[in-house]
Amino acid sequence: MIFINNFNVSRELSVIKEYFDNFGKTNIDFLLESFDKGIINWSVPKKAEPGDITIFMCAKHAKDNFGMATSHIPDNYNPEFCSFVEQQKKLYKQYSGCLLGFGIVSSIPEYDDIEKRWYSNIEQLRMFKSPIFIDDFKSFIIINRTNSITYLNDNQWEQLKWLIHQKNPVLFKKASIPNADVLNREFNESVNKAISKPLEQLKKEAKKSSSHSTASTVRTNIYHRNPIIAAYVKKRANGYCQLCGLKAPFVDQYGEPYLECHHIDWLSNGGMDSPDNCVALCPNCHRKMHIINDSNDINTLKSKAL
Repeated sequence: MIFINNFNVSRELSVIKEYFDNFGKTNIDFLLESFDKGIINWSVPKKAEPGDITIFMCAKHAKDNFGMATSHIPDNYNPEFCSFVEQQKKLYKQYSGCLLGFGIVSSIPEYDDIEKRWYSNIEQLRMFKSPIFIDDFKSFIIINRTNSITYLNDNQWEQLKWLIHQKNPVLFKKASIPNADVLNREFNESVNKAISKPLEQLKKEAKKSSSHSTASTVRTNIYHRNPIIAAYVKKRANGYCQLCGLKAPFVDQYGEPYLECHHIDWLSNGGMDSPDNCVALCPNCHRKMHIINDSNDINTLKSKAL
């Protein structure tokens, strides 16, 4: 079993102060120090077994939580605590939303009655010299927001290993190049799943998901697109090409009008993967834009990508 262990920090100042008084550190310190030691005792799923791989991630909102907890520090708190807070802010700003490293579960999980969690020893810890940002893998891994654990299937793990290898060449030297057909199939399945959501919900999620795309160096660059954005753009078009205005030429295998999501400012030129840079086109118009890319057509599409 392979899983991402997404750890966070409290929003309560009293909890931060308690960690300072008892340990002089928070979760991020414990983990960073343990990478040097090669072993740590950390929370795991109850069903974890020795040999499982756990990847450590600092929650994307950890820096916001810590900032909220320490936004108002009483005047009677000692200067040492204030220095501690500033040091922690820098760490959470640096690592929030990043995969930091991984390790191997080495013991049967044991339940902690105080913490109300299961814990195991994690050994063979390796820290990534170049952390992996969530924007680099969010197109094929959706982090669980209701639980600290996100389980990975084999395809996700293979893609993640390749991504880690690109930024940390000494790790996973045998990582295989992602199969473009598999990536496209998974992307299209994610789009089809997302397109069943209400239009306004998709619009909200699409705007929130906007980012510059990342590329994996394989036989060609594969730009990681967000399926929520593609689903929203297609649903927004309501079955009609946004360039020629004609109805989609056919219905696809999912029963949806077949249109293709086109980035007005191409991803390869640094364009954003965002709702206001995407339109839904029939195959002919999509190919036309990638061959001719006429300025008048570009202006027409920009006026419709709202």
